[in-house]
Amino acid sequence: MLHTIGTDLHIHVLPGIDDGSRSIEESKSIITQHYQSGIRRIIATPHIRSDFFLNTKASILAAFNSVVETASKDWPDLEISFAAEYFADDHFVELLERREILPLFDNKVLVETSMRLEQPFFKQILRKMIDLGWKPVLAHPERYRPWWNTRTIYDEIYEMGAIFQVNLLSLAGKYGPKQQEVAERLIMEDKIGAVGSDLHRSSQYADVLKATESPYFTQLSERPLLNRNELG
Repeated sequence: MLHTIGTDLHIHVLPGIDDGSRSIEESKSIITQHYQSGIRRIIATPHIRSDFFLNTKASILAAFNSVVETASKDWPDLEISFAAEYFADDHFVELLERREILPLFDNKVLVETSMRLEQPFFKQILRKMIDLGWKPVLAHPERYRPWWNTRTIYDEIYEMGAIFQVNLLSLAGKYGPKQQEVAERLIMEDKIGAVGSDLHRSSQYADVLKATESPYFTQLSERPLLNRNELG
């Protein structure tokens, strides 16, 4: 069902380091379901943000190694790597300036902003990313409530060159009808360039499968997504 997507490039599958998987057993359950659904590459993207999840490459690598040890035995043809989902705050700017960034691959970096409060410097941070040679992959733009009534911000950020990544859970209505509506609109406007599950729990998998029944999922499957690019 998910083989047409190729890579899941937004998933919280590393155990115990953010609000995602709580144990190696849960990580294994998520990966098993992904594998059975056709996914053959996973890029784990734990949160990095200064106020909640001050992860580092070392903390991420330790959690990653615990997963890879199991994965290499159970799914030898599954590729697993890691990056991060960065919250666009002062800490992220410091990491940019020190060039201590974990990209998805090449120069593609997964970044998010607040889903509840307007962050006035978000566009400036994206511009700094671009000026430093990074390509922003904007996580779940359909979930940013402050943007819903100011649709021009989608056009502005898209025209800056950011790649919009939609969540499968949004297409299933997991977060609410408005998030689903905005996700579908962005797909219709041909603004979506990447797809992620954004899975945090194995119990969410039924909603991932529900998303594959959406006609909008079919549209995405026919587009040149970042998920199917030749990954570095």
